Amino acid sequence: MNQRNLNSNPNPERGHAAGSESPSSPLALQLTRLRRELETDLNGVACLRAVKERDIAVERIKRDLDRQLERVQRAAVITLVGATGAGKSTLLNALVGAPVAKEGQDRPTTSVPVIYAPADADLGQLTSGLPGGEPRIERYETGGRGPWTEQVLIDAPDVNSTAREHRKVVEALAERSDVLVVVLHHQSIVEEASVSFVDAFKGRRRMIFVLGRADEQSETSRTELLRVLTDMVRDRWDAEGAPVLALSARAAQSQPDTPGWSELCEALTELAREGMLGGVRRNNALGTAAELGHLIQSLPANIADDLTVFTKDVASSLEELHEKISSEVSLRLRLRRSDLASMLWSEAAKRWDGPGGWALRVGGMSSLGMGAGLLLARRNPLVAAGTALGGMAVSKLADTRERRRVQTVDELFPSATEFEEWFTASFSAPRLRAGRLCGNSMALGLPTAELAAERIAPAVSDAWGELVQRDLPSAAEASAVSKLRFLFDLPVYVLGAWVVYQAVEGYAGGDYLGMDFLINTLLILMGYLFLVRLACRKLLSLRAGKLLGSVIERAKLSMSRATLDVQQDVDREVDELQRALANLRDLESRWRTELEGAGTRAV
Repeated sequence: MNQRNLNSNPNPERGHAAGSESPSSPLALQLTRLRRELETDLNGVACLRAVKERDIAVERIKRDLDRQLERVQRAAVITLVGATGAGKSTLLNALVGAPVAKEGQDRPTTSVPVIYAPADADLGQLTSGLPGGEPRIERYETGGRGPWTEQVLIDAPDVNSTAREHRKVVEALAERSDVLVVVLHHQSIVEEASVSFVDAFKGRRRMIFVLGRADEQSETSRTELLRVLTDMVRDRWDAEGAPVLALSARAAQSQPDTPGWSELCEALTELAREGMLGGVRRNNALGTAAELGHLIQSLPANIADDLTVFTKDVASSLEELHEKISSEVSLRLRLRRSDLASMLWSEAAKRWDGPGGWALRVGGMSSLGMGAGLLLARRNPLVAAGTALGGMAVSKLADTRERRRVQTVDELFPSATEFEEWFTASFSAPRLRAGRLCGNSMALGLPTAELAAERIAPAVSDAWGELVQRDLPSAAEASAVSKLRFLFDLPVYVLGAWVVYQAVEGYAGGDYLGMDFLINTLLILMGYLFLVRLACRKLLSLRAGKLLGSVIERAKLSMSRATLDVQQDVDREVDELQRALANLRDLESRWRTELEGAGTRAV
């Protein structure tokens, strides 16, 4: 049989499809990288409810791209699709030059796919998971006189047969194909089941349109049907330039000069030959990317605006929460003023070695105990000593408890319950918007109340810890009390010198000082030291007020930074989402620009 050789490559490299290149070819690398970037962008918008509602369509397109990548180093796959009775099996037999597919009047004639493939072709990926019955595979030897070298031709079941499961089989085969030969007849041109199948692959596959059984139509009818089909190809399927032919496949089996036959063979040769298959697959990938881009463009137009408003809502919510927490923390810190003054008092006393420092170090209870002891000393010295020691012990215990309280930071920040209530009230607007956009009120980087507390609370504890560990000692060293230490101690030294003088003079004159003199002197000394304590207390209290103001401001600033970190986390997530949305909406043009750099050789 005088068949046209549809691929003239006489010695194709073993292991690769005719017209294929190495795995590192530009198109293979480009498609792999673009698919990886696409997955990143899709993951970036996966949280949106509108995207979730289109999950089935998105997954279908992703599977289609993955199958195209799987085929990138394999033989060209050409599938004949169309309505029952259009003549697909007859056309396959004409292309092959042998009766490999059953022809007949029963409808549908083809119940399982007939795959015509090279003898050594691996069809595992093509047939794996294919719905329906087991395909019938016809093998041919490559490199001989046959019209095909390394291409796979498939006669698919009918898209409009009464056996509805056939359509699923055809859809699966079309998704695994490079070229679709759409075979129609005078009825299927206007049949919804047939044309809607082509709609599903518009732009995603290179197509050739064949009006079959042309010998059964008058010339006028054939011309009109070709005009209608050409208009549909241009207007409905956006495939202007795709071959649109009318022919009789049965006549072509015995008559190579049958009208339309040489044009079909040339079109198939052009699509399957070396150097063109890569372009076909590139265009198929672009068509698939365009469909995904259009799908994303169909998302509600107000999503971008909602995301912008969402970030503003978060900023307002954080500001409101910050104000509430700052007010509460400031109040709790102010309640620590007396504790802070006592702590400062203790730090100043550590740095004062004179009598005044001793007066600061003994607590109020120590002073009372010693005073009571002096009053009792005239009657019972032992009781007096016990009273003084008891007062000192009680004072020491009180100082220890006070120091622990000062160093405790848990009570400076609102409780978990209080914080959660404030957080929920402040974040009502962004949570509602996140729920509307994503179906999850805590999406788009919004923190939980617990996480927000973990981010903000350390700002308060760190500010207070810095005060206790660094600022207090520095303030005690630089306070007015430290500068006036000698003046406070001088009267004590003078009083001590006078007592010594009186004792020496009395001893020399034989007039010893009595107990009353010593007790009165000690009472005078304690009274003076008490006044010193009061003066120092006043000075240190003023200093503590300044320290408190500084720690409140530092805590507010630190909390503001913590809330800003939360805001930046949300902004970063929203920016990434908007960037992914923009990338997907511009998917077709980006892929087209990228793939223009890939070579025209097939992969």
